[in-house]
Amino acid sequence: MPLSRRTLLTTTAALAVLPAAPACAAEAAPEPDLATPQGWLDWITAHRDRIALAARDTAGMRLEHRAAAAQPAASAVKVAHLAAYATAVADGVLDPREQVRVADWERYYVPTDGGAHAAALADCGIPADASGLYAADPQRRVALEQLAAAMILRSDSAAPDYLRVRLGVERVRRAAEAGGWARPDLRSLCGEYLLLLLPAEESSPRSRRERGFALEQRFSTDQALRDHVRDRVLRGQLPPYPVQAAWAAGGAAASPWNLAALHGSIAEGRNMPERAAAIARDLLERPLRGHEPTGVAGIGYKGGSLPGVLAAGLTVRRTDGRVFSGSLLAHGPISPAQLAKGDPGVPLLHAALDAGYRARLERALAG
Repeated sequence: MPLSRRTLLTTTAALAVLPAAPACAAEAAPEPDLATPQGWLDWITAHRDRIALAARDTAGMRLEHRAAAAQPAASAVKVAHLAAYATAVADGVLDPREQVRVADWERYYVPTDGGAHAAALADCGIPADASGLYAADPQRRVALEQLAAAMILRSDSAAPDYLRVRLGVERVRRAAEAGGWARPDLRSLCGEYLLLLLPAEESSPRSRRERGFALEQRFSTDQALRDHVRDRVLRGQLPPYPVQAAWAAGGAAASPWNLAALHGSIAEGRNMPERAAAIARDLLERPLRGHEPTGVAGIGYKGGSLPGVLAAGLTVRRTDGRVFSGSLLAHGPISPAQLAKGDPGVPLLHAALDAGYRARLERALAG
């Protein structure tokens, strides 16, 4: 199986709608290609203080670098919402067959997701409107399980907010903590995007997290505000890349050990009901199902990207029973071109499957 962005892109989220900075006309050394294993080694060698990584397997292997350092995690945080959804289904709190109005899903949709929501609608067989962003008929219904799938397979960012509102922040927190993510940084993704697009709309002295929740509440109940945001995006009235990068730096953060622990709990079926682990594992492993290399039973993955941020959690279940779990968080000088191509799952997957590459990665981290 080729270990490349093509095998992992399905689950990587990016704010691709946001404009890239213009290319520099001056000659410069080629940037490391963050779609390749070697490119990641080159980037890590130059930016050891901007990378945080943790990995382990059930046979005793451990690899860590700044493993307790909290860094922006972008859409990689959605594994917490997945754990909460899966646990609620296992406990009988949610019915995955429940039919949800698309209008209720789209109350939390800010169209800065690079087409993730449109792709999710297409997966559900729902035509888009003339803008290509929203459902043509918002009264259509989808199964709750389809929202959870959209959150992971397409990295739809309205689905986790819908699920958090349904379940409550406390239930999401408990599910993440049970799986090993201590004190998860849970925010409104909708609110975070609105803080970027409408910085003057919510300028109170409250914390960023609180301001984001307040904006989400307004946005989800105010059609005029949703129309205003849609029109701004369609007109291209978006901040330049440096502003986006500064905003992303203050987003929801995690340490790689926390993310790796939650992914590991799901892959190994521990610290949560087995049915819940199986539900979450099915969605995380679905994109690569049928493409696993020899000796591998499943590869679970959830990645994320924002300007200046690439993040991922990944697990590999081997047919001999060994389980690898790891997380990588990169935050720093990542150009728009690197962001567009970069896949943080590539070095993790190579580290899981190739002892030689893992040794090279360890040397790059050590300096």
